[in-house]
Amino acid sequence: MIESTGRVVSFGEAMARLTPPGNERLERTTSLDVTVGGAELNSAVTLACLEVPATWVSRLPDTPFGRAIARGGRAAGVDLSHVQWVPESAGRAGVYYLEEASDPRPSAVYYDRAGSAFARMEPGTFDWPRILEGARALHISGITPAVGPGPRAETMAAIRAASAARVPVAFDLNFRSKLWSESEARACFVEIVPLVDILFTSRGGLRTFFNLEGDHAEVLEAARTRLGLAVTVLSRKKGKASRSLRLGSIAMGQDGQVVEGPWRAVEVVDRLGGGDAFAGGFLAGYVADHDDVPRALALASAAQALKHTMPGDFLCATRAEIEAATESDEGGVLQR
Repeated sequence: MIESTGRVVSFGEAMARLTPPGNERLERTTSLDVTVGGAELNSAVTLACLEVPATWVSRLPDTPFGRAIARGGRAAGVDLSHVQWVPESAGRAGVYYLEEASDPRPSAVYYDRAGSAFARMEPGTFDWPRILEGARALHISGITPAVGPGPRAETMAAIRAASAARVPVAFDLNFRSKLWSESEARACFVEIVPLVDILFTSRGGLRTFFNLEGDHAEVLEAARTRLGLAVTVLSRKKGKASRSLRLGSIAMGQDGQVVEGPWRAVEVVDRLGGGDAFAGGFLAGYVADHDDVPRALALASAAQALKHTMPGDFLCATRAEIEAATESDEGGVLQR
């Protein structure tokens, strides 16, 4: 069971997601399914599924899509009391199109988010010390600082305020090449990560942005000693088929012990949001007990697997369902 905890605060942009039904091509479709998605909001939804209070901080225009995004977050149980509402003249709601496919045709994402209300925010938009009062963790992804100078400045302000308040900071090292270059991302990540407590990434991400080489255990140790991270969580994936995957994870906490999450075979309905559900599940376990990394990995794995079985970016599952899914892991969680 997850004990009652304080809030987890997340900060980022969410968008309207438009998807042609039935794996149709965008150029030929006559209808679009409308859902909501955004990395930090997706993670907040998973926390809410696990009955951990979650607050999403963002900026939305008072337009139909802006209101639809807010309705989706509220319906999933996320607190939106710190969302800043602005008129349409201050920017629109971002949109992205997902063209779903099966092998051998790959799925594709097309962004239409330039000039969004979130991207056009000014530094100093949010009162982070007030927002983070009583919070148990702050979660941000690498997508947020990529959206624009204002979001980048607010990312740093949020992280610094969290550090000052001794609120653990979780950061997902997401890199979106459609938003910025690798060199731009590296310059930003090198500034952010030394201020972070929990990092979600991959071995490839640590190699690309921090030049950390070696096997999983070696790069985890390097992240702990050279980057000063309290917890590093690496995602693992096997299989390239569009409808089947084997997912795993490996982590290291402050004690330097390697914890291997279970490998899990997943039948994929929708890939989007799986990593965000993983982050939300891990944080739910972490805020309950900072020292129980195996438990956090088990919740993360279960939430990620369940998310892959349903359409849309959001996980829709009860705490009991997620708890039950932790019991079906292949081989359980190993420590060494």
